[in-house]
Amino acid sequence: MGTTDNKKPQPTPAAAPTKEERLAQAREYAKQFKFDTLSEEDLIRLRRNAYKYAI
Repeated sequence: MGTTDNKKPQPTPAAAPTKEERLAQAREYAKQFKFDTLSEEDLIRLRRNAYKYAI
């Protein structure tokens, strides 16, 4: 009878990324998000509209 190998090949654990690699990954991830900010005129317009509806 032959012997069966019950051991499954284990993938080698990936080396932990260095600080520079993690920083580069974080920057690439952050590029996906665009944050639109309101100008001062937009804020004034929103406040006026909210005040009109409140009356």
